[in-house]
This record gives sequence, structure tokens and C-alpha cells, in this order.
Amino acid sequence: MTCAALKDEGLRLLQSGDLAGAETVLRAAYDAATTPAERVTTLLNLVFTVDAAQAHALLTEALGLADAALRATVLASRAETLLHLGRWDDAWADTELGLVDAGPRDEALLRTVRTGLLIVVGRLEEARGEALVAQRHPEFAEQARATLAHIAAAPPWQACVALNVRGAALAQAGDVSGAVEAYEAAYRATLLSDDAEAVACRAAIAGNLANLVDAVRWSTEAIDLARSAPVQADVLVNALLVRAQHLGHASRVTEALADLTEAARYADTVALRAVRARVLATNGLFGEASTEATAALDLAYAGQPELAAGLHVTLAEIAGSTGDLAGSAEHHALARDLAAATGDRPTEAGALLSLARLAYLGSDNDRAEALFAGAADLLHDDPRRLAVCLHGRAAIAISRGAPADALPLLDEVRDRLGDQATPVELIALHQVRGSALEALDDHAGADEEYAVATAVCERAGLRHVAIGIAWWRADAILRTATAADVDLCRRALDLALPAALAAEAVRHRFAHGPLRERWIALAAAPATRAAFTAIGSLGDVRLAAAYVDHLTATVSLHTEASQAFAREELVTLPAPPAEDHLPYAASFPRVASADLTADFLLPPRVRVDPAVPSPLDPWIDEAQRRYGLPVRSAEAVSAW
Repeated sequence: MTCAALKDEGLRLLQSGDLAGAETVLRAAYDAATTPAERVTTLLNLVFTVDAAQAHALLTEALGLADAALRATVLASRAETLLHLGRWDDAWADTELGLVDAGPRDEALLRTVRTGLLIVVGRLEEARGEALVAQRHPEFAEQARATLAHIAAAPPWQACVALNVRGAALAQAGDVSGAVEAYEAAYRATLLSDDAEAVACRAAIAGNLANLVDAVRWSTEAIDLARSAPVQADVLVNALLVRAQHLGHASRVTEALADLTEAARYADTVALRAVRARVLATNGLFGEASTEATAALDLAYAGQPELAAGLHVTLAEIAGSTGDLAGSAEHHALARDLAAATGDRPTEAGALLSLARLAYLGSDNDRAEALFAGAADLLHDDPRRLAVCLHGRAAIAISRGAPADALPLLDEVRDRLGDQATPVELIALHQVRGSALEALDDHAGADEEYAVATAVCERAGLRHVAIGIAWWRADAILRTATAADVDLCRRALDLALPAALAAEAVRHRFAHGPLRERWIALAAAPATRAAFTAIGSLGDVRLAAAYVDHLTATVSLHTEASQAFAREELVTLPAPPAEDHLPYAASFPRVASADLTADFLLPPRVRVDPAVPSPLDPWIDEAQRRYGLPVRSAEAVSAW
């Protein structure tokens, strides 16, 4: 078929709504074109079948092929595409370029485009002037008259459009305070009317503010407005995602997941999955978070690569929290590189902060300090995240033997966070402050700080963090205590053993597989070592033996409801579907709860005599009381 015939068929498909079919046929028309003019006109049609970024690339190609007769048409089309991409200044520049030596028809076309550009930013009087020029040409007169009527009827709150666009431009340029000022002025302008269009604009502007300041307040405002007015679904979805993310940081996980469930009714997007993974990971639900983040990452690379960096950050935090520091560093490095390549400064800075923390944990203070400095350069206008840099510098000062230098840095962190600090930020602040006071031999002050950190964990439901604080504190005590310090050793045992029992029990919250095994081998292992050291410091042989017996007890299978098979029927069982599935002998299901997977029952208590409580039994009871986690069932079995 000829280029012309293929173009006609492509336009027919386009008009019928078959964008994929139209794209295929129009690309064939482009390949069949024999002149530059045929290629340009084909490209002008092809842009309606692709997204704005692809359309911009096609129109730029067309501009290189266009002669004087088609040049203004291409520039007008590209200007409209640039507007969709949020590049107003570039769009205006294309119309300016097209007006040079433009004939009457081309001038009217470009003036029509300029009218739309000016209306978008609220410059209505200038838009009126452009429309008056455009209406002189008969081809554009009717459209120009309709536009002039629209301008004449524009409501008084229309100025919010220009202010909103200005806010977006300032935010993109990194001027957060200027953007907030513009958005707040735009919001106030919408208060001049309560008609549906004004309310819809108010919802969108509140959503923009939520991305910059007082996220929960402004996203809630946007959600309430979006539910009450006929707005585009993406305004409501975006506001729900912003609020869910910040509720998750505040450990209000039930509310966050409810917002995500509501958002999913409108669009189950990669961004939604990314936020859900983040909320789950922040609140210690690492198994579910890993599944969600891995699935979202595959989708991101397939269609939205700009979201991949943030997902690598989430996977890095899951890896680090479950003991895989090398895997965490690898994900953070990927996130940093991807964010730098796409100009995502906040994500790049976040990855640098996390890499700095990993360097500090690895005792590489020089590298940690350099990474914190690099993050600070990217965060000069974000006082909250700059507080993280100060926090890191305080930890490094303690590590270098200068705890007195850490205290004023931590005071500044506290002042920067104010009453907006999240539970995780508060825990870290009090924990590092406790370390500084301990290094200064102010043990009473250190205990107060650790107690506050633990209380924050309990209020926020961050049990895995409370467990970490306890065994870490016990380890610090044991490093300085001697066998003669019986009271200190008992205190260390009281911290370490319940924490170790709870840490080992956390595995019941993971589905079977590598993440569960990694938790047992890496994340719970330091707590177990601290518990053994504490027991050894007191020379309690009976407790040590009971703890060893406890650790040898594995999961219990629930077989009461299992189906019995005759021996000859066993060969009919299918093979396991994947390598990471358990053998059939270990896969009898039970009902899942918040703290147990669907695979196993709790292991029994292990005793020399099942009828006689062991020295470990009261410690198991205390761990279950202190951390609210099921550690062992009430059933008891013989140790040997």
C-alpha cells in the first residue's frame, strides 16, 4: 500500500479509538513515505497515538524534515505537547519561533495556540489579545469567538491557575518556600467561589501543597474536596498516596493501608504499589513489603522506570533490616545512580544518607562523613532531611571518641524536627543521644534516653525496633561489665534474653523462603549472641542448657485437618511447583494471624520433663508480655 492509503487507514483507526492499530499502520505509512512532506504529515498524525514524551520526540524529528509550508504546523503541535509536559516556557518559545515570517493562516494557528497557553497561566487579558488576532482568519474565527466568550465569563478565582502554574515551576526549580507561597496564594484565590470548578481547582492545589508542606493536613483537605466535587480521579488518588505515605512514616499503618485500599479502587498503579511496600517496610512487615516491592519493581522497569529508584530504596531497607547489609548497599547504590540519571534529587539524597549510615555501621567513618556531606549538598532547602545529616554526624562523633561534640548536633536535630518528628526519627534521636551520654559516663541519663526510645517503639507498634534497642543496650552493658558486676549482668540478661526470644519469634511473621531464613541467620543472630553472653556472665548453666534446647525446637506442623493418602496414592501427588516451595511434609496450612504465617503452628516449649517448667519458661512468658509476640505454644515436649 502507498503512504497515502496507509495514512487514510491509520486515521480511520484513530477516529474509531483503536490507538494501537492506528500506531502500527501510521508507522508503516512513515516507512512507505517517499518525500519529506509525506513523512512530516504522517508524524503529525502519529503523535495522537503515543504519550506526550514520545510525541515530543516525533515532532522534533518532524521539525527537522519540515519545509516552510509545514514548519509552523509542526511548531504549533510541539508547543501543545510541551504544555502537556509542563514545559510552558519552551512551548511559548516554539510559538515565538513559528511567528517569524509566518503567513496569515500560520499566524492565526500560532495565535490560537498562544491563547491557550496564556489561559492556562491565568493571563486572560493577553489571551484575549491573541484571540482577537486569530479571529481575523476565517478558518480560526469560530474557535476564537468561543474563546473570547469563555474569557469574558471567566470567574474571579481564575487567577489561581496562573499562581498554581508558578508554584509548579518553582517546585521543579527546587524553590520550595517560593512554591509553597504561590500555591497558598492560588488556594486563597479559589476561596472566592464555591462552584464545582473552583472546588476542583482547590482540591488539586491542596494536593500540590501536600507534596511540599504539612502533608497530612493538605492531603486530607484534597481528599475531602475531591470526594465532594467532580474532579479527575488522579487528584483523589494522588492525595490518598501522599497521605498514606506520611501516615506510614508516623506508624499509623492501619489508616495508611485503608487509604491505599481506597486509591486502588480507582487505579492500581506502580506508584500505589511502591507506597504500599514502603508503608509495610517502615512498620516492620518485611515479608509482605518484599513481595510488594519486588512486583512493583518489575512493573516499574517495564513501564515507569522513573519509579525504580524509590523501589530500590525500599528493597534496600528491607534487606538491611533483615540482616543483609551487602544487599542493602547494592540496592542503595542502584537507587543513587538511577536517581542521579533522572534528576530525582530527593531520592538521590535519600540513597546517599542510607549509604552513609551503612558506612558508619561498618566503622568507615571517613566514607560516612563524605556521604553525609554529599547528601547535605542536595538537601540545602529541606530542613527536615538536613536533620538526618546532622544526626549522622553526631553518631560519627561518638564513634570517633568525641561524644561531647555530638550533643549540640543532636540538640539541633531536635529543634529542626520539632513536633513533626516521626516515631522512627524520635527513636533514632533518643538512641544516639543515649549513646553519647553513656560514652560520657552519664549512665542514668543514657537509661532515660533509651527508655524514651523504647516507649516510642511501643506506642508506634515498632516491636522489631524495640527488640533491637534492647539487645544492643545489653551488648553495650556487657562490654563494660565484669563478672563481679552481678547487678549489671542481671540487667543485661533482662534486656538480652527476652529480646532474643522475641527476635527469633519474629520469623513466624515471614512466609517460608529466603527472607525468613535470612532473618533467623542474620537479623536475629546478634540478639541470640547477646543473650548467650549475658547468660554466660552469670554462669547460669541450667538456663544456658534450657536456651540451647529451646533453639533446637523448630516449627510445628498442623496435621489435624490433613487428607490421608494410601501408600499407592502418594505417587499421584504433583511435584512442588517451584524451588522456593516447602516439601509437602512441611506445608500443612493453618489459619494465619497478624503474627504468624499460614504455614506453621507455634513450636512447643522444650523441657527435660514436659510436666516441669524449665528455667527458660518465665523468660518466654516475659518476652511474650513485653513484646506482644507469640514465642512458644502452651504445649511442652521432652528435650531428648
